[in-house]
Amino acid sequence: MKMTKKWIRKEDMLSFLLPLVTMLLIFIVKGIFPFGQESFLRTDLYHQYAPFLREFQAKLQSFSSLKYSFNIGLGVNFTSLIAYYLASPLNFFVILFPKGLVVEYISYLIILKIALSGMTASIYLRKHFQKNGLFAVLFSMLYALSGYVAAYSWNVMWLDCIFLFPLILLGLEELMDEGKPVLYTVSLALAILSNYYISIMICLFLILYFVSRLFYAAVTDVRDLGRQTGRFALYSLLSGIMAGILLLPAFFALRLTASASISFPKTLIQYFSIIDMMARLFPFVETEQGLKHWPNIYAGTLSLFILPLYYKNSAIQKKKKIIYAAFMLFFFMSFSVNALNFIWHGFHYPNSLPARQSFIFIFLLIMQGAEWFLKRKTSAKKDLSFALFLSFSFVILCQKLITEEAFHWSVFYLTLLFLFLFYLLFYLEKRGMEVRITETLLIALCFVELSINMAVTSVPTTSRAAYLEGSKESSKILKELRREDSGFYRFIREDAKTKDDGALMQYHSASVFSSTAYGDMSDWYTELGMEASTNAYSINGASPLMKSLLGIKYEILKKEPKHAEDKGLSYLSGVGEYRLYENHFALPLAYLLSKKELDAFDLHAGTPALVQNSISGALGAEDIFTTILGKMDSSSYHFTVEKSSEIYVYVNNDKVKEVKAILPGDEKNFEHVDRGYFLSLGYLEAGTEVELKSLTTGENMDATVYSFSYEVLGEITDMLSGRAMELDKWRDGYVKGKITAGSDAVLFTSIPYDPGWKVKVDGKRIETEKSFSAFLGIPLTAGDHEIEMRFVPEGYYLGILFSIGAILFFVLLLFMKKRWDSEDVYYIRPERTERRPERTERRPERTERRPERIEKRVEIKEDNPDESKNQEASEEEEKNSNVPVGANGRSRKRGNELAPYRGNLPRGRSRSQVVEKMEVKE
Repeated sequence: MKMTKKWIRKEDMLSFLLPLVTMLLIFIVKGIFPFGQESFLRTDLYHQYAPFLREFQAKLQSFSSLKYSFNIGLGVNFTSLIAYYLASPLNFFVILFPKGLVVEYISYLIILKIALSGMTASIYLRKHFQKNGLFAVLFSMLYALSGYVAAYSWNVMWLDCIFLFPLILLGLEELMDEGKPVLYTVSLALAILSNYYISIMICLFLILYFVSRLFYAAVTDVRDLGRQTGRFALYSLLSGIMAGILLLPAFFALRLTASASISFPKTLIQYFSIIDMMARLFPFVETEQGLKHWPNIYAGTLSLFILPLYYKNSAIQKKKKIIYAAFMLFFFMSFSVNALNFIWHGFHYPNSLPARQSFIFIFLLIMQGAEWFLKRKTSAKKDLSFALFLSFSFVILCQKLITEEAFHWSVFYLTLLFLFLFYLLFYLEKRGMEVRITETLLIALCFVELSINMAVTSVPTTSRAAYLEGSKESSKILKELRREDSGFYRFIREDAKTKDDGALMQYHSASVFSSTAYGDMSDWYTELGMEASTNAYSINGASPLMKSLLGIKYEILKKEPKHAEDKGLSYLSGVGEYRLYENHFALPLAYLLSKKELDAFDLHAGTPALVQNSISGALGAEDIFTTILGKMDSSSYHFTVEKSSEIYVYVNNDKVKEVKAILPGDEKNFEHVDRGYFLSLGYLEAGTEVELKSLTTGENMDATVYSFSYEVLGEITDMLSGRAMELDKWRDGYVKGKITAGSDAVLFTSIPYDPGWKVKVDGKRIETEKSFSAFLGIPLTAGDHEIEMRFVPEGYYLGILFSIGAILFFVLLLFMKKRWDSEDVYYIRPERTERRPERTERRPERTERRPERIEKRVEIKEDNPDESKNQEASEEEEKNSNVPVGANGRSRKRGNELAPYRGNLPRGRSRSQVVEKMEVKE
């Protein structure tokens, strides 16, 4: 099919629709809402993306600040969170949807992005090979429904880069071949803006791809090499600067996370062999999302069958085969060697979700498949038989060698079946079956295989009702409470579904699970006995003292708490089975602490109980925790409660991961105990006997048990409440209030320290400090003060300036392009002017060979007068074209039907015969 200039054709629309249909069918079969009561929520989509999108939606609908949010983890830089999770332009349409349909919006947004991946891949394949046809539908479907997408389809924030990647690659080719920078610059800028993390991998590959194209074109002239390199560097840099509005604040914010440090591996380690990795090309292999490093590189059994045919096909240039072989070997090394794996992932090891650059490998695989498919006429029947034998042998070898649980025994038999079916279709084509029928059957077969693979290896479901349980009741409770209490306070929700429930349910929380979480705050939570990890910290395990210090004033509970009065809790209201209680020990957002008191806090005193005792001691009170002695018996620990009180357990053996607490008439199970948080057993009466059992095989139950004193807590909160700042105004990213300091002190706030907080005291800007290792502190002198705090992310305004400047400069470059880039069009292999006389002399030699070929063409197309006229017009246009010509006198214009056949010739055929045959079939 002759190439046209139309940007989006019916092939692209079909490439969009087929993945869309696949995903919709899977949603219907699995009963995902509205086709049932299930939801497509898994891992981070469940815990992070859906809650964050709900917070984003709420901010857009209320015109609230996008710079900061108190609904997440005591307060977070929301701009950096947008840059990492929410920057996709498609997310802004969530403003049009009801808050109750956020889960559905994000689920069907995933389907849309997968379908767009098919469309953009089709556009790339057509334009790269200068050919329209169903081949683009076939191979774009392999990309859109690949093993990478099956594994990470729920990772909605990555999918923008997946569907933009083909356009970026096409843009780079246009930039190098024709000097057109628009598609490359804009698509790359959008990718970086949408998700800078995956864009790191794209940018690394673009450097390699750029070098490979220079090698392929044999560019040796220093001037041409400099021009190509300069263009590539300039427009790549402009793309990054255009995204500066989010990229720069994100850069500064990442310095405050636990992942800020870089530790390059000192020794090289190989995870697995090439055979093991290539086996991941088989269909129906369980995807890897854990810490085993396995790449998800499945791209259809068709790709596996075509791979040997590509390297055996004599019509494909050896130089191109060398480039692709080098790429594939390099990617296999990148998946397996720790140092390369470290570099690809932004100089960090991925915390699960391995080989995140696999989509690039898959795209290279389908590019090879598509090229062979277009040149398959030069492959003989024996080549097909050879490919079948080779692929069959490899599958049988893998069945013998591979013992991974991800490979069910049926995987190998089904792979053999699909290999045979693909061989059969190509064989029948060789025997005379029409090309159109072959292509249609191939698409149908791939559609079935890819759809089944996606259904069995992807799209797990969870109960929609369970995820949203209590959301309506909590919303009503919060709405009524805010009418009565307009102050600043935080919440705990007993049956929280995630650590980001504050964003999901819209209340101020003290927990977060995010890659942008403050590293110092995570360490602080760990030292004080609360659950925390590299990218999360949670109120889970918090003692009443911690709840007080963090300003948790209200608790939403499903069960009436025992001894509520002793705990300082009073019932306020209820909706359904949910009850709202007020914590009378809660402290305000900010209060004064002396330098002496702050210095007396010992964050590294030992166990969390000892650290909290240092707090009570620094404030002049007795120890708030008292040790209860018990007896350890291998995997069990026994103790008896001496005095009615709140009981906490700290497990000293950090290898114990799960613990069961056996109480009179009750049991409690605790997970992730190795994270070092307090195990809260609740309020127990004196004389209660408790048994703690380690559920981690071979690990002793070494623990220390403590009782908590509410009397001491009351003394502390009464003292600190008298030092509180009076709030006048507050909103996300802004706090204003008054306070009177009797002497020089520090205004301690329960807000995480971030340099983005700009503080004015009595109208004068002052420098903030880090208090108690993690919190925002404001130094004050004695006297009355007005405090105004405003959050502006570091690099925010500079990022805006960079983005606007880069866009204006880019527009100026486009306007001045003809003068700036000279009048000539420089292609990737520009011809030097001194060679032109030599080309003119060689033209007669070309003319002698043309008549036979042109005559052949006319003979074929004479039944269609219109096409004959079009052909004559095309040849006349070629004669008058200003496109530089090569040494053999032929046009270098891409898609020229008279371009010489450059591949190796099949045995016994002349070059002219091959060219004529190929043109006849077109």
